[in-house]
Amino acid sequence: MLEKKSDELPPLKPNTAEVDTKKQVSPEQRRWLMLGLALSGGAAVFVTLGALLAVSLSSRPLQQGSASPHLPNSPENLTDILSATLTHPVNLLILGIDNDDNFDRPRLSTKATSTEALSSNTNTMLLVRFLPNTRQINVLSIPRDTLVRLPGVGVAKIDSANWRGGVKFAANVVSRQLGNVPIDRYIRLSRNGFINLVDALGGIEVTVPKRMDYIDETQHLNIHFLPGRQKLNGKHMEEYVRFRHDKLGDIGRVQRQQEVLKAIQRTLLQPETIAKLPQILKVAQDNIDTDLSLEEMLAVAHATLTNDREQNNFLMLPGRYSRRDEYPKSYWIENTQAASKILARYFDVKSNSQKPEVAKEASPSQLRVAVSNATGQPRVGERAIAILRKQGFTNVHLTDHDINLSADAISKTHIIAQHGNPEDANAVQKSLGLGQVQVSAIGDIWSDVTIVIGADFP
Repeated sequence: MLEKKSDELPPLKPNTAEVDTKKQVSPEQRRWLMLGLALSGGAAVFVTLGALLAVSLSSRPLQQGSASPHLPNSPENLTDILSATLTHPVNLLILGIDNDDNFDRPRLSTKATSTEALSSNTNTMLLVRFLPNTRQINVLSIPRDTLVRLPGVGVAKIDSANWRGGVKFAANVVSRQLGNVPIDRYIRLSRNGFINLVDALGGIEVTVPKRMDYIDETQHLNIHFLPGRQKLNGKHMEEYVRFRHDKLGDIGRVQRQQEVLKAIQRTLLQPETIAKLPQILKVAQDNIDTDLSLEEMLAVAHATLTNDREQNNFLMLPGRYSRRDEYPKSYWIENTQAASKILARYFDVKSNSQKPEVAKEASPSQLRVAVSNATGQPRVGERAIAILRKQGFTNVHLTDHDINLSADAISKTHIIAQHGNPEDANAVQKSLGLGQVQVSAIGDIWSDVTIVIGADFP
């Protein structure tokens, strides 16, 4: 169990973002570095923009096409020019700011300064841990409706922390909520920064899982999407990730945000992104706030470029929706017992327990397994369920949960460890005889493991 949280916020723990900065970077190498950063992505896409900002401010602006005669054929070819590397794990708090979503104060004008635009509620809150020794990145999504208790305020939603006390206050709130996890640095990205990034990349392709319709004049939202594979521009992508008017509410939005991060990664890794680098630099300059130093940004960029993307883990703070008889507003109430396991395993947070719990495979009869048929072929899900029940998985059911996977991804069967439990997903994979295991929070939230049946299912 996590320790009981007091009303007093502890100070942030000392910074641990140490880097090895023995190498020096020439202006030419800096231009190559900007290219490498633009091609990197995934969970650290906002970190990439922050690094772009720092490098662009410390070297000559990159002129479009200036490096084109010597472009590398993969991001890995750039790692030898980076000037710094992480010496040990680092935790980074990433806040996506939504200046339209704060109803406790007047809406900001369209000409608001960057400081004002970064001083509102958070639409996205991610804790990212870089593990240089294993080339792994762990990402924890914190739902914006998570219930916290703030000094002088009482019960509140965690998304208001940045507005109420600024980014350092928000970091303290997150640290306390997550068992006093150390937070080394932060990055804030404005709402316009996200929109402009998507536009600078020429749009992002996603697979919309269902029809989406929602109008809210107070938030300037007019959302209308048909299901299917499509490329969205910045405005439409922002609407897509803000949509939460379905049965899952904010949790569905968190799941879409995780898949959009992966879609941005795929786009950043395309060769045609090189020509768009000047626009991406402009986005970084105008919309990023961070306390990372230049050397630290270079180190994070190096970790992003060299990480093993197959090992990256996308998690969500486990919990439940509040009941109407508990609170007048809707909150996401953290399941501290489940959260402590995730935090211990993926963020090295020590619990009050004297003996750390060793992750082990649950018995098949204990697992809640959801099956989603993405093939469009009838009876495929039922056949998968029959196979699993013969192997002792008695708690298996078909789900109509919206699984946000790309059109390319559903060519294969995916086995999703919903709560950071790959041992259970591996057991399902072994029984099914196929499937690609991933640690992600995009499956059926009430399951332990979600199977998305793809075209490879016999």
